[in-house]
Amino acid sequence: MSSKNETRRAWSALLLGIGNEWASDDGVGPEVVRRVKAWWEGLERNATGEVGFVIMAQPDLALLDLLADCDRVIIVDAVRSGAPPGTLHRQAWEAGMLGDRGVERASSHGFGVRELLDMARALGKLPPRVELWGVEAASTAPGRGLTPRVAEAVESTAQALAEYLANLSP
Repeated sequence: MSSKNETRRAWSALLLGIGNEWASDDGVGPEVVRRVKAWWEGLERNATGEVGFVIMAQPDLALLDLLADCDRVIIVDAVRSGAPPGTLHRQAWEAGMLGDRGVERASSHGFGVRELLDMARALGKLPPRVELWGVEAASTAPGRGLTPRVAEAVESTAQALAEYLANLSP
């Protein structure tokens, strides 16, 4: 019997791939998540539904309820920090850590990962653990397909993420 203060979680982890596949390397998040999902679905233990997978071109308010239903969210997205293209960045999210992207914003409505996480936190829908996995982009110019260095990083990033998920405690 559960108490009224306990919240049922749909997943122990939600893997969220963000990125526009028609903007070159911005599509790296969805590609990594697709590969991890294919690997995960091949495991017998997936029948428990302990990991959820979502792919979106850009964050959406519909994610708020999904975030509230998991213990951990792992966001995979393209980043630009000045590191070499294909570099994997992993970091636990903290409020205020993602800067305002100003005119680089992909959405005409100004809603990105930072805004999604800030809103989820303000509404009490943020999971206890939020992790950001960013792959350094070389280009976000219009066009389908990843640049060579980012495409090379997809497999190693997916493998690192798959191993990470496999080692999460239930």
